[in-house]
Amino acid sequence: MIRLSRPSIVIGAACLGAIALGLVSIVFSGNGKSARAAAAPVNTGSFEREGLKVDFAIASVANDEGRVIEGEMARVSFTITDAETGEPVSGLYPAAWVDPINGRDELTAAQCRQKAGLYLSGYIGVRPMVDLNSYYVVVLNDDPTIAVIDPIIGVKGITKLLTQIILPARGADWTPSADQKRVFVAMPDTNSVAVVDLDTFRLETTIKVGDHPDRITTQPDGRYVWVGRTGDKPGVSVIDTTTLKRVADIETGDGHHEITVTADNRFAYVTNRKSRTVSVIDVRELKKIEDISLDGAPIAVAYSPLAEAVYVADGVNGTVTAIDPETRQPRGTITLEAGLGPMKITPDGRYGFVTNAAKDAVFIFDTATNGLVHRVAIEGKPFQVVFSRNFAFIRALDTPRVSMIKLTQIGGPEAPAVLGYAAGERAPAESPSLLPADMFAPAVTEAATLTVSPGDATVYYYMEGMNAPMGNFRNYGHRPLAALVADRTIKEVAPGEYVSLVKMPAPGEFGVIMTMDSPQIIECFGFTSEQNPQLVADELPLRIAYDTRSGKLVETGQDVSVQFTLSDTAKEGAPYTGDDVTAVTYRAPGDARLTQAAEHLGNGRYQVRLTPGKAGVYYVYPAVRSKGLGFSKLPFITVIARDGAGPAAGGAR
Repeated sequence: MIRLSRPSIVIGAACLGAIALGLVSIVFSGNGKSARAAAAPVNTGSFEREGLKVDFAIASVANDEGRVIEGEMARVSFTITDAETGEPVSGLYPAAWVDPINGRDELTAAQCRQKAGLYLSGYIGVRPMVDLNSYYVVVLNDDPTIAVIDPIIGVKGITKLLTQIILPARGADWTPSADQKRVFVAMPDTNSVAVVDLDTFRLETTIKVGDHPDRITTQPDGRYVWVGRTGDKPGVSVIDTTTLKRVADIETGDGHHEITVTADNRFAYVTNRKSRTVSVIDVRELKKIEDISLDGAPIAVAYSPLAEAVYVADGVNGTVTAIDPETRQPRGTITLEAGLGPMKITPDGRYGFVTNAAKDAVFIFDTATNGLVHRVAIEGKPFQVVFSRNFAFIRALDTPRVSMIKLTQIGGPEAPAVLGYAAGERAPAESPSLLPADMFAPAVTEAATLTVSPGDATVYYYMEGMNAPMGNFRNYGHRPLAALVADRTIKEVAPGEYVSLVKMPAPGEFGVIMTMDSPQIIECFGFTSEQNPQLVADELPLRIAYDTRSGKLVETGQDVSVQFTLSDTAKEGAPYTGDDVTAVTYRAPGDARLTQAAEHLGNGRYQVRLTPGKAGVYYVYPAVRSKGLGFSKLPFITVIARDGAGPAAGGAR
């Protein structure tokens, strides 16, 4: 756990006076009293404006005393009601950010407007300490752990491991609950399912199921979780997500099980690979009603809500059969090629994608006609398909390259173009183990996808439209096998109640910047995060303090001086006097890279110079090798170069 000793030096807490917002209603909460009351701080506030009353509160989920504790999850809420009637107001879209402050005098209307303008501008690399409009990446590892990573660049300038969850045993597959508040992890070695709370990121409980659970899925309404078992008495176990109890064990047949549940939650279809059957289960009765025999081997099953049909892929015969879920009779057969593998239906239900590793191909069929529309060549033994809003992402075993097919190009007379990017240097087949769980997770707030590379033991961040990943996330010695996203954007959980959860990374005084578009409002609230005595500080050998905040505007083509002070942690903050300070500078996403020695100005002060040749965001990463501080250890700073920014923009000395 990285604990900040001085939250006031956080690089993401930038100010930008040159940005004009043009927002109409700027309001400021003047009731920001000291958060340390007699017994516990009261981290609340309220205001009325534009016919609305907004009540703000933040408190740790681990206590009900109104306190916020460093290192604990905190619940941030905005309760919005009609100022006259008191009735809750629904359908609003508040956004919010959290930044450290050096005192409540910083919570002025002007500074609140300034910070909101900075974060609304969307400059790359300019981030608040905590973005309540963001998400966390949850990674299932090749050991009994789950890592939770903050993908937004934090105060240390590197990926933040938010927390690590220790499981009773290694996970083989997982599925989120319908409300994304929990994730259920199948653990074959203990014949059980772990339940992890995605609000607090803690192991909530474990549920015993049958022998060797290795496949798991949640039905559409979230009522039941279905667990495929391949040990003694193979079949499925059913978990009630309300009581977290196992409510049924249903024998189906031998072999690996793939499971799908119809959109009306009436029928579950379970494949039995060795038995060469598909079992149909009545969800209401939790009883098997029929086994459908196949000539070959059922390798995959999926449901199309548009066609209202269940599709079963036969890996031996190379066919996909459409089955009516009510009558359990075939509607048609799509003849493809032997060697079929995993299958997915597009989110709109129109098209099905089936991989074929043996033929280096992906087949795309139309659920409206039950006919093949495209055979797309994909090198390297494709074995997994995942969809974002715009693309199908295809992973292959023998290549690190991820293939992409634009969904809008499907169905035309020409085969869709295959785009792609390299997710690392090692193919998935180089990993000691793989899971059936997805190696992709779509980002929440932008057109981006997180890609797991088990061979490289890394998670890559890919922004759609780029030629390569924009960054990667370290997993701190663990090998990632699958990923999903824990959405932390502000959501309306009840009429007029808008909530997000956050883990406070440091103690100190903080400000919450809240904005809304309609009506147009900017508001700031103050609160206190208390020091957690149970946390052990992980201090770096040196502390850094920049003379200017990150994200300052400078003129393109003009010399820029970035100055900072280094102090020695072990010597009670004495100025560092070494001459081995260096820095790397570059323009996002990686142009004009330059490594140089920092000029020592004396008394712990250093200077790095750069001349932005083009408009864009420039990064400065200091390093002190003798202290073990490489370019990723100390906080970075950004400079935004713009044509015609003018000397008043700041950032240069």
